[in-house]
Amino acid sequence: MGGYLYLVSSLPALSPDQAPPLSPDEFRFHCQGVLSSEDLAELDAVLQGRPGDGHSSFCREWAAADTQIRNSVAKARGAKLGVEAKPFLKSHSGYRVWLDKEVSDALAKANPLACEIALDGARWKVVDDLARADAQGLAAVLAFAVKLRLASRWGAMEEAAGRARLDGLVEQLERDAEKSGATDFK
Repeated sequence: MGGYLYLVSSLPALSPDQAPPLSPDEFRFHCQGVLSSEDLAELDAVLQGRPGDGHSSFCREWAAADTQIRNSVAKARGAKLGVEAKPFLKSHSGYRVWLDKEVSDALAKANPLACEIALDGARWKVVDDLARADAQGLAAVLAFAVKLRLASRWGAMEEAAGRARLDGLVEQLERDAEKSGATDFK
């Protein structure tokens, strides 16, 4: 357990609005030799976005909370569009009342970017809460992994890259339109 304490105490601070100082792959590399093979498998599940495959209480609770967030979003968007959300909902254990309020507040944001930022802010709060169960052990390591995934996602979003992706999609649409004989694409 001493290795876990050292690992947790050596982790850098993360912020959802700044690119992280290391990648998920680098973090996993640092955990090899420190985490037991069972705990390394838990870390892999989290880093690969499959916490439901994990066996720890952290993984089970994180998967349930993330499912609750996704279900709340589906219900709200379904209601807005007049679509029945039930076929899109996934079952999960537990229920956090405050999390539904966070999702509701996020969905009330003025633009999609602010909404996504607020939803990930709710996820950040959940893992902070879950890490308290074992602040110097596996839960803290797994919480860091979730935060690292979130921060990496936001750190990878750059306006230039987004513009290049959009330009590529528009060019593909134009090529497809030309092939199909459409003339009024532009």
